[in-house]
Amino acid sequence: MDSNNDLIEFNFTSESGKRKRFLFAFAAYLTLAILFNVLSSYKSATLRIDHEMVKTQYYQFQNLIQSEVDALHHEIEADTNHHITNELKKQLITFYQNRNYKPVWIDNLESNERFSVLINLLDSAAYFGFPFDYFSTEELHLLENNFNTMLGQENVLFNRIELELTTTYSALKFILYLKLGILEQDTSNAYLTTIHLLPKVLDSAISNNNLRNGILDEQPNLVHHRNLLTSLSYFIDLHYSVKYTTPAFIDDKLLAKSLYYAQVTEIPVFNKSNTKKDALFALQDEHNLRHDSILNVPTHEVLVSLLEYKYYLACLNVNRLRKLKHSGENYLFVNIPEFKLHVVEANQEKESFNVIVGKKRTPTPVLSSDIEKVIANPYWTVPRSITFEMLHKIRKDSTYLQRNGFFVINGREEIVDPSVIDWNSDDPLGKRYWLRQINSKYNALGQIKFIFPNDYSVYLHDTQSKSLFKLKNRTFSHGCVRLENPNKLAQYLANKYTQQNNQDIDHLISKSAREEINLSEKVKIHIQYITCSAAENTDMVFYDDIYNLDSKEIKEVFPNLL
Repeated sequence: MDSNNDLIEFNFTSESGKRKRFLFAFAAYLTLAILFNVLSSYKSATLRIDHEMVKTQYYQFQNLIQSEVDALHHEIEADTNHHITNELKKQLITFYQNRNYKPVWIDNLESNERFSVLINLLDSAAYFGFPFDYFSTEELHLLENNFNTMLGQENVLFNRIELELTTTYSALKFILYLKLGILEQDTSNAYLTTIHLLPKVLDSAISNNNLRNGILDEQPNLVHHRNLLTSLSYFIDLHYSVKYTTPAFIDDKLLAKSLYYAQVTEIPVFNKSNTKKDALFALQDEHNLRHDSILNVPTHEVLVSLLEYKYYLACLNVNRLRKLKHSGENYLFVNIPEFKLHVVEANQEKESFNVIVGKKRTPTPVLSSDIEKVIANPYWTVPRSITFEMLHKIRKDSTYLQRNGFFVINGREEIVDPSVIDWNSDDPLGKRYWLRQINSKYNALGQIKFIFPNDYSVYLHDTQSKSLFKLKNRTFSHGCVRLENPNKLAQYLANKYTQQNNQDIDHLISKSAREEINLSEKVKIHIQYITCSAAENTDMVFYDDIYNLDSKEIKEVFPNLL
């Protein structure tokens, strides 16, 4: 992706193009040209013109917009490339066609208040997780600054037109990226639906005189996204304070929190167990710097670099959340690196649970689905990947299956005598048979299982290995998410999403019989990989990159980072 933002090319750069367009429009815009000559003698930014002259310039400027939009339409109408630049140009054309080519950002050939509101938003793009100039902000400032210097020149008209159209392009792109994240090309239904709605969204924000909020309202309605953006603003301010302050003048409070964010220390304050000297020594040891108990220049440079990387990491996670296909205010959110499941109700976090996730070689997949039912005392149909891992135990011990409560079933879920299976073959079960474990307290799934359709054959369930929840790093499963206190979550879902809200989960479990609890309303579950989030005090919290995905994805999303 080009950090120069895929600037729109309206063919105003070559002298031959300028003169050709100017001569073509000269007769139609003679009155306006005379007006420019009059206005060029004034140095004041506030220009006085009578009503008829304003009316004349408005319609002639509108006609020129139509001319340029029509030319752009002919340029791209045969292009079937779904690159973001072409798609946004198509939406720009639709936007002006729907407005009958009325200008949005230019009044009396000067930028208006709407332009100021938008440019302030774009100038703040870093606070929304955009580390580069994706939205032509520098170009827009340059075009606006050229207003006074270009008065009286023949390309003054085209300077205004270029500002008008480039500003609209930037606004459409900003809305799209806020809603779906940074992208170059996409053909998914969510993308196609969203991009075709962009002209309507922008026009509505303009018509309602609510440009800023109308644009920002397109962001995901996720509490994790909202909180992360809030913390990001504080983090950026901290980063800038550290970066642009002389090392000797950085106070200990700021330094302690910076070292914590850089993951040099485990707490954001200095105390007896985390002294300033020890924290600085740890940073210096990690980067082969000489020991110094004060923040010297080389150590300061390393700290700034670490914080800058954390900023990009935060932007990456904002982008991940934006790409999440989400709607509704009630959902479950599993954050894999955090080892937590969050219950969100009315778009506020209600409760959280500890979880165990997949090992590095059998990672828990990122997905979104709907929980349809809860099963008390479930049996376990063993996935084929795990079956292959069990073969050596089965071959070694003929009683292994029976002792551990396993039996063989066929495609009709009928029990098959295991003696008919050639366990020494490479694939003894093939596609005809499966292993299943009986429902009991020794079942690998425990006593509760939450069912949601997905392509990975994973689910949320109980576990017999309760002691593992005491560990900080909990990567032990084959991909499924194991839940601490599953009875509590099951009871919450039964109370809120079943018509029989008096079902007692513990009582059902005590009966030892398999029983399904069908939910009257599907409950959205998001299993995501988010390596930083917001604490309640607006601090940023960073988690270990347990699957080593961050550095690769940062390079993919922000290729101009290095």
